[in-house]
Amino acid sequence: MQKGAKIEDEGRQSRIQSRNFIIQRSDPRTRGSSVYSSRSSSYNVRSSISPGVYQQLSSSGITDFKGNREKEKREMQNLNERLASYIEKVHFLDAQVKKLEAENEALRNRKVEDLQPIRDAYENELRQARKVIDELASSKGVAEGKLAGLQDEIGSLRELIVTYESQAKDYRKKIDSLGNQLGEFEGELQSLRLRVGSLEDENAKLRELLEKVQEQNRRLRADLDTETAAHIEADCLAQTKTEEAEFYRDLLDQLELLKPEPIQIKGMDYADFWKSELAKCVREINLAYDEKIDLIQQDCEAKYASQINQLRSGNVKDGMQLQHSQEEVKKLRGQLQDKNAAYAELATRIASLQAERDELARQLADIERELEEQRLKYNRDVGDLESELTSVLAQLQHLMDAKMSLELEIACYKKLLEGEESRVGLRTLVEQAIGTQSKGSASLKDAIQSSTLRESTGSLTVQRSSKGPIGFASIDHSGGNVVIENTTSGARAKSQNLKGWKLVKVVGGRNTIEVDLKEIELTAGRTFTLWARGAKDKAAVDNEQVADNFSFGVGTCVWKLLDEAGNEKATLNAKFSG
Repeated sequence: MQKGAKIEDEGRQSRIQSRNFIIQRSDPRTRGSSVYSSRSSSYNVRSSISPGVYQQLSSSGITDFKGNREKEKREMQNLNERLASYIEKVHFLDAQVKKLEAENEALRNRKVEDLQPIRDAYENELRQARKVIDELASSKGVAEGKLAGLQDEIGSLRELIVTYESQAKDYRKKIDSLGNQLGEFEGELQSLRLRVGSLEDENAKLRELLEKVQEQNRRLRADLDTETAAHIEADCLAQTKTEEAEFYRDLLDQLELLKPEPIQIKGMDYADFWKSELAKCVREINLAYDEKIDLIQQDCEAKYASQINQLRSGNVKDGMQLQHSQEEVKKLRGQLQDKNAAYAELATRIASLQAERDELARQLADIERELEEQRLKYNRDVGDLESELTSVLAQLQHLMDAKMSLELEIACYKKLLEGEESRVGLRTLVEQAIGTQSKGSASLKDAIQSSTLRESTGSLTVQRSSKGPIGFASIDHSGGNVVIENTTSGARAKSQNLKGWKLVKVVGGRNTIEVDLKEIELTAGRTFTLWARGAKDKAAVDNEQVADNFSFGVGTCVWKLLDEAGNEKATLNAKFSG
């Protein structure tokens, strides 16, 4: 009874943990030894597994079993070396089995009512486990709703990015059209400048012609002054001759007054004779003088009239030419003013177009910078949310493992308590529990490997950096694969050939793994997966490659992506906290 009470107290104080069992069994017919190792028990969660996983579980079960068997054969040599330590554990488990059988026999001898506290304790723990599962399911639903909202937001942001890129293309086209229009305006302005230069040259020629005409007018005025002076001199000469004739008349009159007494000659009157002779001489002199004066006057008048007519005709012609030149100059000045106004208008328009082009370029640069910042921000948010989601899934997996272990242990104890007729041994129950745990663990492992969420678990912290279009996308926390991707998209999309590139794993400052990548053109948005040989036998598609390494290993490390020249293009720092 004391022993039963002790077992009852232990049952009440039990805190069920996940257990690992190692059982060695020998078959007399084969005389061979095989080792069965338990895996951590786990449950498969429908909502955390991508579509198509269950089909893969059902269709690839036999293939996975064969692969596991082949892997076990390859690992048999190592397992044999560990057999010694396992034997010790088997002896210990045998002792535990005997002890539990004794306790079971003691429990069989107890009354039925004494088993109720143990049953209540396990049922209480089972209710608590179910409550934890329900809470986790509700939190998982909230996380899935949040993830769906974030995915919708990412889709809307991608549409916004596409809209911004189309706007940027429109702005570029508008800038190009404005540049072409500006070039046309500059060409027209250059032609106008050439036209203005030719008009200025023509205006200079007209100024020279005007100066020549003015110089000719000055010469004609000087000739007119000379002729006028000659005419005045001729008038003065005529006046002098007239005065001289008057003087001779006065002298003649005085001679008549001073003439002597007439001498009377018989038969002749001398006074009349001299008077008539003198009058005749005076008349001849006057006639000769008048004729000469008339000739001089006529000659001067004719010459003066011809010069005046010539001067007048020249002045009229020069006036007409001058008027025509003035009108032409006035017309050219008007055209020059119009061209200057058009030039000023074009210069103003060119300045406004240049200002508009600069403003559009600035807006385009701001939009591109804002777009890049938003893209980086949302990429960071998506990475953080995916890390948080994988952390939650990992916690859920651990809780499911604990729940399954608890249910298996409860089932074992129920069969121990209720299996009086069948008398099932503890060894058989443990083997059944181990088989169930192994199947559940293998199913969950395959489901997690088939899931689209290939980010690091909650115990793995990942930090990425890149210096080009190619960067790290993710790594498998179990060392199964490494994924790189081309992060460019949209107008900045760029493809990269991976010929000569290599992936290097650095642990403790030493290169532990170096893999040369095959030649492939990695386009924008496309990924490339490098598998370990233990995780995948051969590549299924062209963007996959299987390395010679059986596993890439786990633990804190640094992955580097090197190009054909050995330059570091991307880095991934993986830090395991547990």
